[in-house]
Amino acid sequence: MKHIFLVFMIWLASSVVLAEQKKVFGNFDVHYMGLTTSELDRDVARSYGITRSRNKGYLMISVNKTDEGVMPVAWNATLEAEMSNLIGQKKILEFTRIQEGSALYFYSTFDFYDANHYRFNVKVTPDGQQRTFDVKFDQKFYRGE
Repeated sequence: MKHIFLVFMIWLASSVVLAEQKKVFGNFDVHYMGLTTSELDRDVARSYGITRSRNKGYLMISVNKTDEGVMPVAWNATLEAEMSNLIGQKKILEFTRIQEGSALYFYSTFDFYDANHYRFNVKVTPDGQQRTFDVKFDQKFYRGE
């Protein structure tokens, strides 16, 4: 039984790592991850007021500055984002800022249709910077459990 649990935990950890993506802009890393809110832990979703739903997406963004020491440092930023489907219908995303100790990230939730492909365009302006980074990616969302 221990081995099955261990294999499950390793699989779960590797699938989460593979789901996260990142773009590098000089000394800033912008990490992003999209999933269905039904995949969030119930207690975590409840503590942040996130509705868990099979038809609601969750986009998380974090910004790290990489030249502040040995380890990257979570960095505050201003975010503007838009998502669109393949026929060009657009939606502006609004983000909520979460700080837990030294961790800092931003999330947004949105409605989606099952098995639809969406384009995301996120403009990230780290605090203290005049340059805005364009993070563009596509992702297909499927209804959760």
